[in-house]
Amino acid sequence: MKTILHCLALTACCALSAAPKVDRYGQSAAENWPGKITRDAQMRAELERESAELADVKPDMERFDRFGGVKTGKPLAATGFFRVQKIDGRWWLVTPEGNPFYLKGVDAVPYTERGYFTAARDSGGTIRKAFTQAAPDPAKYLEAWSKDKKLVNFLAANLYKKYGPDFRERWMELTEKRLRSWGFNSAAKWNNPFHFDRLPFLHDEQLRVKRFDRFIDPYDPGFEAAAETQVKAMCAKLRGNPYLIGYQLENENGWGRNAPAILLRDSSGKLAAKRALLEYLAERNGGDPGKFFDRSGAPIETLMTETLATAAVPPELLDGFIVQASRRYHEILRGLVKKYDPDHLFLGASHCSSQSVEWIDGGRESVDLIALHEYDLDSRWIHGTLAGKLREWDKPFAVLEFSFTNHRRGFACGSSTVVKTEADRGTAFRIYTEKMAADPLCVGTGYFILYDQPVTSRGHDAEAYNFGLIDVTDRPYREMLAGVKAANARLFDVHAGKLEPIPMQPLRAVKRSLREFLPESVGAVTFDSSNPQFHHNRLDRVRFGSNARFGVPLAVGTIDAGKPDGFEKLEFYVFLWKTEKNRNLSDWFQLEESADNVTFSPAPAVFRLHRDGPFREYVMAPQALKPGTRFVRLSFVLNDPAAPWATSLAEVKVERR
Repeated sequence: MKTILHCLALTACCALSAAPKVDRYGQSAAENWPGKITRDAQMRAELERESAELADVKPDMERFDRFGGVKTGKPLAATGFFRVQKIDGRWWLVTPEGNPFYLKGVDAVPYTERGYFTAARDSGGTIRKAFTQAAPDPAKYLEAWSKDKKLVNFLAANLYKKYGPDFRERWMELTEKRLRSWGFNSAAKWNNPFHFDRLPFLHDEQLRVKRFDRFIDPYDPGFEAAAETQVKAMCAKLRGNPYLIGYQLENENGWGRNAPAILLRDSSGKLAAKRALLEYLAERNGGDPGKFFDRSGAPIETLMTETLATAAVPPELLDGFIVQASRRYHEILRGLVKKYDPDHLFLGASHCSSQSVEWIDGGRESVDLIALHEYDLDSRWIHGTLAGKLREWDKPFAVLEFSFTNHRRGFACGSSTVVKTEADRGTAFRIYTEKMAADPLCVGTGYFILYDQPVTSRGHDAEAYNFGLIDVTDRPYREMLAGVKAANARLFDVHAGKLEPIPMQPLRAVKRSLREFLPESVGAVTFDSSNPQFHHNRLDRVRFGSNARFGVPLAVGTIDAGKPDGFEKLEFYVFLWKTEKNRNLSDWFQLEESADNVTFSPAPAVFRLHRDGPFREYVMAPQALKPGTRFVRLSFVLNDPAAPWATSLAEVKVERR
């Protein structure tokens, strides 16, 4: 008898077009929906209606100070700038006027933030065929184009069409009213290239310093001088601004646990961080770092030009070096920021789950609060992996990026945070933000982002997601915002311990154990996702990668044929992020076979491209199974911990004899 097992078979919702088409407003040309903009007059009518709706919105000065701090009747010390303070066992931000403040922010408020631009031209220099109608005229819509005319911003052009030639000031006024009416009190981060300083905000910058891979080398002789030049200029613009909460330097570029391996593989002899690592190992091995590499007695100068491996180096030593490197990085930057602006908070780098806990540990003493990013409704990183450490450190943190998306209107389906409807996005917002507010260590959240990313993907990478509270034509997602407003009205009291957070709800399409899909699989953890292929990488991968065994096959699951030679057909549908296309597929996905589910041997696989897009979907199948095979095991290889989302499993199809 033949049976077919569909594993996580929701790939239909995730069909990705290789070249999504957009109309002259930047909307998907392939779909229609109620209220889709087809004429400029529609946007102007929307502006009149919404302006009237928000006409009476203004700060409530009886309840709040001018920075959004809550007047509790028990004022705290007013220093003229934002600070952090622990009150009755809970951490809070405190406004310049001395009132407690729980950050409720939105990221990337400025419409000219680089994530709102998309590539305007193809590789030959002509306007992209993805634009089914004329692109915005650069002579008329100047702010809609990058200086080199390689990137275009449909959002900026739409704002001009909607608000008129003086659109920036009119947009600023309406945006402030929108954010206040939705319950937000901060512009959070990504306030580039201009600051939306009508609300408290954060400033973030990427450092122009020497790197290896994407990681900063804090041991480079020129690091401090280069950083000082940039920090001095940064602080000169913002010092004394009471609406600035603090500075964040670097975004999700903290060292992963693979950083020492990358350093040791380098044979250029030029990486200062490699020299520092070898010196660190020498101090802990009787002055002979070569012992770890079967090169006993070799001087550091020689080892600097050799390709080395971490296999024989105790993991605790590698972890210790990451802590040391992070401590150096954060101490130098804190010193520079406080030298040129002693009044504002220093957040250091932002951190995400692809980084090592050791990097966060090394910087915690230098920062005023820890900046975290997490894209997971269940918060398995912050309230799982990090929870014990955060409590041990007793350090306040803020979640400055989180989001929930929908795959309709032509958007990509590659995020682990997809829910079924716009209303569900609002409910997910409530669940996540209230869960965070209930944590005594959390001082606030910043939602990523105000507007959707371009359907044709943002210009500097392939992200094309429905992250926004507002679409590209400046129309708010009202169904989502109902949940957002409900949450924001409660967050201060939830954090104060006066209200309980709302409970988790089954928003997404699947909630089962992985064992139900992959018998005998190692992944027995319950998951919940309407894009369940990402379960394997977002949950199991975090667990698999915790021992930093990068480049080693990690078993996802085992399929049982039920009897020897029982497979008639076996296919795995796997995704690979398209920027990894230069690697062999077998570097990422591997099959093994076994007769007894104990002893496994490699089973060569063949791959067929099934669907193109930001994630390329392949059908993977064993080339030929040996006689007697009953079990086939699928493994992923974590080659790049800086991109843990690069690979995922979508579906398994089995026909048994």
